[in-house]
Amino acid sequence: MGFDKAVASLHGRSLLERVVRALGNREHVIVVPTRLLEAAAHASSAAQVAANDEPERGMTRSLQIGLWHVARDRPFGVLPADLPAMREATIAATEALLTGDVDVAYPVDANGVPGHPVVFAPSARAIVEALPEGDTLRGARDDESLRRATWLCDDPSAFLDLDDLADWEAATRSRAE
Repeated sequence: MGFDKAVASLHGRSLLERVVRALGNREHVIVVPTRLLEAAAHASSAAQVAANDEPERGMTRSLQIGLWHVARDRPFGVLPADLPAMREATIAATEALLTGDVDVAYPVDANGVPGHPVVFAPSARAIVEALPEGDTLRGARDDESLRRATWLCDDPSAFLDLDDLADWEAATRSRAE
């Protein structure tokens, strides 16, 4: 988009600060390019902050770096910073599905379109770690060997992400917090 959207201010708060707020008291790891380490530490004093010194390798690289900071026996979730309206209740509802034999959980809209967060059980870790470079989280989410659970989510925060300049401009015009 031509600027570091994760730390850019939207209605007085960076996108990263907004996602951290939605996480509440959950343990979290923030992975950012090296140049954004200070801003990430400012966004969350409770986070483990890690540098992705090769962000051009895509989100998969950041995810793999983040996993280095998560115990192998712990579930883990993925929340990109470009989800400016994410709500704690949406995170909690998704986490609640990760029981028994479920390997991956995520919300879907009325048309079955997947949203965020995507939460993985420890049993899915090897698949996530083996993802090829790029932005291929959906490769793990949709892996046929994983048992998934979804829930019908009417919370727009699970589907509103700022992927391009038009999305950013629309969000800056919006009054929604």
